Amino acid sequence: MDPAASGLFAWLAEASLRGMPLKDLVDGFCTEINARGCKIDRVVIATAALDPSIRAQSLTWEREQGGQLATFPHGESNLAWRQGPLAMMIRTHLGVMRRRLAEPLAEDDYALFAELKAQGFADWVAYAHLFHWDAEHVEGGGMGMVSAWSTRDPAGFSEAQLAFLGPHVQALAAAVKSLVIVDSACSILSAYVGEDAGQRVLRGAVTRGSVTETRAVLMFADLTGFTRYSAEQPIDATLDTLNRSFDCVGAAIEGHGGEILKFIGDGVLAVFLLDQGRDDGDVAMGAVGAAEEAQRLLAQAQLPLKLDIALHVGRVSYGNIGTARRLDFTVIGRAVNEVARLEPLCGQLGEPILISADLARLLPPNAKRLRPLGPQALRGLAEMDVFGL
Repeated sequence: MDPAASGLFAWLAEASLRGMPLKDLVDGFCTEINARGCKIDRVVIATAALDPSIRAQSLTWEREQGGQLATFPHGESNLAWRQGPLAMMIRTHLGVMRRRLAEPLAEDDYALFAELKAQGFADWVAYAHLFHWDAEHVEGGGMGMVSAWSTRDPAGFSEAQLAFLGPHVQALAAAVKSLVIVDSACSILSAYVGEDAGQRVLRGAVTRGSVTETRAVLMFADLTGFTRYSAEQPIDATLDTLNRSFDCVGAAIEGHGGEILKFIGDGVLAVFLLDQGRDDGDVAMGAVGAAEEAQRLLAQAQLPLKLDIALHVGRVSYGNIGTARRLDFTVIGRAVNEVARLEPLCGQLGEPILISADLARLLPPNAKRLRPLGPQALRGLAEMDVFGL
């Protein structure tokens, strides 16, 4: 094997094993390719994403500027992309495409080629590499990487340069696939179990009984009137209202340092972890602020459902429970039972937010805007002193 080729393959393998970020990976690869006589001035790399927020990402690299990452949300139409050559390659499963830009362009050529020609590029070659990973949401039916490589060298790419570039771009696609897998695992786990829980799972908390004892402020929020609403409304309207309501609650929780742990029908269980380097009072204030903001956002959205919120604090077991093969990353403990029993009292007392005495004690004295509601009986548990705002 050509020492230049074997050296670049070894570089790619090491970069992949180290999990080099995409921007650094492409920058390093382009530097290595140029050092070996393939003059590359511009690169575009695009992959689909398995992420609740984005459908795809791309990186554009230019010799003098380095790489720039861009993401594309679900539901957002990018006409220029859809009408471009890379999208065509995905739709038609075309593996390689080349356009010598120094030659005259045809009237029906892609608009991209005229743009690149005007910028002084002389040659363009693109590759599509499938990951052999089916994904129904992706155009073409599967995950993969498309890439375009441009040069300003008036001579364009020689056959020898293309023979060198092709196999190495394929190896680059394998390295990018490993990044996509890790990124997908992180985003999917964060979406389904929460960011902190997802990171713990990726670090090895994958066995039943793998739990951590910790202190946390707990929030249990419930949409009132949902059962009747869902019985009277079409399913599309019900789902839209539920999701928009959860958007309000989620934005408030995450904006104040909390994390949604799970959705329970029309309810939300969230945690604000203590002993994480933040002052207990600040965490407690964050939880109260999240409750108030959730109520405010829901009112501003003029949604038909109301929200009851209970806040409590205590020690919890945070980790995996379930069967040997089907696990749930959650919190269990007396405090969890108490906050779940506290929330139904919102309706009985006519209070949209209830705060336990234990949590009230964590709030800074000058920040307490609490109204005592006296001891209240929690179903199946001891009485608890409760406060409203």
